[in-house]
Amino acid sequence: MKLLVYLLSLLFVTACQEPAPEYKIHSSDVAYKYIQLGNDEPLLHSNDLEVRLMVLSEEGDTLHYVQNYHYFLEPGVSALDTVFRSFHVGDSILLKVNRSLVNDYFKFYKVLQSNAGKVLLAMKIVNEHNFEEARVAKLAFASAREVQEQLQLNNYLSSLSGVDTIDGVYCQVLLATDSSNNRVRYGSEISIHYKGYFMDGYVFDNTYQKSITPTFTFGREYQIIEGFQTALSGRKEGERVKIILPSHHAFGEKGSLAGIVPPYTAVIYDVNIIKVIN
Repeated sequence: MKLLVYLLSLLFVTACQEPAPEYKIHSSDVAYKYIQLGNDEPLLHSNDLEVRLMVLSEEGDTLHYVQNYHYFLEPGVSALDTVFRSFHVGDSILLKVNRSLVNDYFKFYKVLQSNAGKVLLAMKIVNEHNFEEARVAKLAFASAREVQEQLQLNNYLSSLSGVDTIDGVYCQVLLATDSSNNRVRYGSEISIHYKGYFMDGYVFDNTYQKSITPTFTFGREYQIIEGFQTALSGRKEGERVKIILPSHHAFGEKGSLAGIVPPYTAVIYDVNIIKVIN
């Protein structure tokens, strides 16, 4: 519970001086309690919401949190759209929500591992915007995030040693091998395992947990992201490498299609090259 309060304080930049009240029932799928009250003006259901959020298990373990990231939620027909718009700008709320409902609305990696039970959705409503205001706010936030990404990336790279740069992609060999001449080249059939995570350590993808071994043809389009392919070129079967990709070599200004990786987010992959067939 101490961890939960600490995480909520990071998200909302507030301290709870008194124990939070018990949950109130919003609907059969959602209960809520206020952490901090905002203003009294009702939200317009036609406006976009700018929010910060964190998803936790009922025990308080973090399932999804991108530090200092703002989500822009467009009006929709989901039950959660109705819930979000029943609060006010400045409100900080802790929602207890059926996990399946959250999975239908968001596509966060760790949350999607199951549809069973409930999760806690910690949310701060930062602002609301009409269509034009939302467009301007998104552009401003993206510009600031692009600058922030570069600063964080420089700091992260300075903490590492033995990093090679290949066409703007960074690679560190974690385990070298001289026992195999099976190098990755155009047309190679490659089997790999990997863990993908952000610079703060948050894991957004992990093939070990999925119990699958991805296999693809090197050089064929639309199988892996550009920077991943650049970093693997010439690597050997049996090697383990850390690949660091700035956003423009990964998921870019729009983020990943499923919404797991936000825009302007550098990503890191620890890759184990299982098999190379030429």
